[in-house]
Amino acid sequence: MAAEQAKMNAIKYAGMLTSEAVKGDSSMAVANAQKVLDAEMAANDAVMDADEALQAAMDAKTAAEALAEDDADRAGAIAAAEEAIKQATAQKKAAMAIVDAAEDTTNAPTIDSLKGAVAAVKGSNRLAEGYPKMPAEFGKDVATAVRAAIATAAPGTNGTIGDATSMDGIKNDAADIGAMTWAMIVGEGNIMMQRIGTDNAAVPVASIAGMAASAVDKTATPVLSATGGTNSDGKYSDGGTAVGTPTAGGTPGTEYKGIPGAVWCLGGEDGCSVNADGTLSSGWYFTPSDEDELYVAGTGGSYMVATMYATYGYWLTYTSGAATGIALYSASTANQADLNLGQAGTGDDATDVTATYSGSAVGISERGDASGQFTADVNLTAKFAVAPTLRGSITNFQGDAVGNWSVLLNETALDTTNANFNAGTTAGGGTPGVWTAQGYGPTPVDHDGDPGTTAQNQRPTGFFGRFNANFGDGSAAGGYTTRADD
Repeated sequence: MAAEQAKMNAIKYAGMLTSEAVKGDSSMAVANAQKVLDAEMAANDAVMDADEALQAAMDAKTAAEALAEDDADRAGAIAAAEEAIKQATAQKKAAMAIVDAAEDTTNAPTIDSLKGAVAAVKGSNRLAEGYPKMPAEFGKDVATAVRAAIATAAPGTNGTIGDATSMDGIKNDAADIGAMTWAMIVGEGNIMMQRIGTDNAAVPVASIAGMAASAVDKTATPVLSATGGTNSDGKYSDGGTAVGTPTAGGTPGTEYKGIPGAVWCLGGEDGCSVNADGTLSSGWYFTPSDEDELYVAGTGGSYMVATMYATYGYWLTYTSGAATGIALYSASTANQADLNLGQAGTGDDATDVTATYSGSAVGISERGDASGQFTADVNLTAKFAVAPTLRGSITNFQGDAVGNWSVLLNETALDTTNANFNAGTTAGGGTPGVWTAQGYGPTPVDHDGDPGTTAQNQRPTGFFGRFNANFGDGSAAGGYTTRADD
């Protein structure tokens, strides 16, 4: 059993050595390679343990045979020792078979043996001096690939998030405004997966029993009675289908407390009805149209879609397991135009106004033979004037492949229409890099209650963007977001 477990571990970690498998983290590649060698040792130890057990059984038989022939325990002791020899021999044979089994090359590149897994780390000649591959070399390979990927970074081009995008390097600052997913609002422990519809798909639902029927916005027929009675439909969403045959998810046509989704009649002890006090019975459940959408609390217990936040980060792209590129990303659904970047006051009263913004960055870096994800602090200073500008710095790099780095974000003119730029320069001690910025904030507001006057533009709530930077001992690329400090 120990040898079989060692084989399974070796095969598992031998398949986790490439840049893609470790997401650009060189230390993880080193650790995985070492786990393969640890598994090899564990399998060999299992053979040795079986051999020791066999020798002990043979010694026991010799001792039993040395007993006096008239000893009543002699025959039983010999029989027991022989059984132990038989078992130990079988155990040793089984362990040795695992250690010695040859790789089935017909299934290449799939590794299916301990030898194959070890060869993936040590090279094909396991006895060669200075094996072609050892744990540290895998870390170097990953760091080299990441270094080349960072060199391809184009901060001026925003990545496009797709279904296949690795989200490990993507973050947002939605928590700063109290934004929550539907699951966070209702509580993870209150959600259950329910198989619904003709395709028997698993749908996440949460009970809305006890809530006011008026909280369910009935934008499709049939209409749930607000004064009592039962409902014979399986779903309140698209006016759809009878009990037992609703389409899983359906076409959203209902919203609950401002959250779009579907209301389901799943029955139960109390059925699906509206109580005399206008509250829903225990049979009613809700599922959102989009589980990942973020909401903020509104008035009267309702929720509205969160917009005043930014998403930022990076992901590596791969070819045959090796990192060959990097996509940088930053975005917000908040207003990004019609922001107030001009001077305060007019004529002799006109003054340049500055504001500071702070936030975080996340990205990937390489330094020497190491690479991996980093986080850092970002500080910006905006000058709102006839010719508005933005400048700043990135400091406090934290990660396995960083130095005592700081990046100067050189002052760059902000576009007065869209509060952005795509070609600022960075200074990190090596060759210059590039940074981008985009302001976001509230839409223009009616400041005087007169619909006939122009709405008033607001100052940016924050800036987000992307960057790369080169240092004397490494390089980095990533995305960032900031918010106004006051």
